[in-house]
Amino acid sequence: MRFCFQEKDFTEHSITPDRLALIDHDRTLTWHQFKAEVNSICSFFIENNWDTLAKPVILYGHKQAEMITTIYALMKLKIAYIPVDVIFPEQRILAIQNVVGVEMVINCTNQPLNLENTTELQIKGHEFQLFRERKLTFSQTPVASDPLIYIIFTSGSTGEPKGVQITTEAIQTFTEWMKNDFGFTADDVFINIALFSFDLSVYEVMSFGAIGSTLLLNDKATTENPDALLERVEKYKGSIWVSTPSFSLTYSRIGAVPQLNSIQYFLFCGETLPHSLAAKLFDSFKDAVIYNTYGPTEATVATTMVAVTQEILDLYNPLPVGYPKPESQILIENEEIVIVGDNVSIGYLNRPELNADKFILIDGKRAYKTGDCGYLQDGMLFFSARTDNQIKLHGYRIELDEITSKINDIDFVLQAETIALRRNGEVKKIVSLVQLAPNIESQLDVKESIIQSLTKSLPPYMIPSDFKFIERMPLNQNGKADKKELERVYLERT
Repeated sequence: MRFCFQEKDFTEHSITPDRLALIDHDRTLTWHQFKAEVNSICSFFIENNWDTLAKPVILYGHKQAEMITTIYALMKLKIAYIPVDVIFPEQRILAIQNVVGVEMVINCTNQPLNLENTTELQIKGHEFQLFRERKLTFSQTPVASDPLIYIIFTSGSTGEPKGVQITTEAIQTFTEWMKNDFGFTADDVFINIALFSFDLSVYEVMSFGAIGSTLLLNDKATTENPDALLERVEKYKGSIWVSTPSFSLTYSRIGAVPQLNSIQYFLFCGETLPHSLAAKLFDSFKDAVIYNTYGPTEATVATTMVAVTQEILDLYNPLPVGYPKPESQILIENEEIVIVGDNVSIGYLNRPELNADKFILIDGKRAYKTGDCGYLQDGMLFFSARTDNQIKLHGYRIELDEITSKINDIDFVLQAETIALRRNGEVKKIVSLVQLAPNIESQLDVKESIIQSLTKSLPPYMIPSDFKFIERMPLNQNGKADKKELERVYLERT
């Protein structure tokens, strides 16, 4: 059994329905049980006349199996979802609600979210409970030929998150690529590490369904505990490791321990794969395939892929990020990477000016100007740098201007600027330099106050790891904050 993304329904094939589909920390679901729970959610929506909802819904939770059953139910119902993890602060969730006009929250936790003017439904297996009910808007027109699957919010330079809209066609091309070109089979077990609100998770969330394999969910407490994660990988024979390179560094130092013997594939995305890490894994896991991939959220997770072989290691440092996926094209325009194809997003939700700048048509196909610099060599793409003030840290895409905007909103801050510190071209930490308003005495208390304020509006991975208080903000000849001088000032602190 597997899920057909073209028909938006389950299809029978030679794989037994008793094979495990989902494993979370409380229970396991066979493919038969998975299908039953998905259909149960669909039936509940139809019985309540909710199957023609006009607005996307917020899907709130962490690593519960219900998050996955609900995703597949909403795909069947052709209702778009917005994954929101419990780590998100209230202000960020409210910002998302405001951008989208969300009217329904599907909650997979035990605690109500209590967003104003929303219907809130709790889902636990086959059980449904309305925490609250408000008026909903329903579509009066037929569903679009290419309906939205999800909207994932990424960091925005204005201080407001951007909603990337991914459609059915984009997901179909992505899952076909996973099925046909990566060598995965129904016997594989995807090891989920990324949060569902981070697009890296789409690799396993969608691929396990398309292939008919198994998805092993690991909560934040487990992924932060190497021993606990290794134990789960060994117990459930995890075979496909999907993560950012940064996350895997700890495990590469551990080496080819028995708990990881079941791994057959390492799949990396979200940031640069260091040559040394790939070489270490290649040496330690001789029977495993190491995939390096590249792609922004706006192009449905990834657009290029290459298997890192001994030949690749010998020929290239830095490593290539790969060959374009079928029916997708990579162009280099003024050193900027441009992605063309059906996997490209239809744009940011309610951001027409930004869409006009970033999304274009090339030969009648959707195209996205990534803001990444790169070059083509030997038919493969190589990533070199960002063209703007957006960076990647631990796989998360972060607009430094968004952090700066939040700090500047604090009443005792006169001016702030946020910079990324790099080593060998890779971002290692984010720091903010802050000029305080006059007569602010204790910098220690101020630092704690800034952190507390940011925690209310930004996820943990966007909180700067350090702050330096300066008497004057250095400016360049254009009257803008001088980033190079700020870095020098910060590094001279000792």
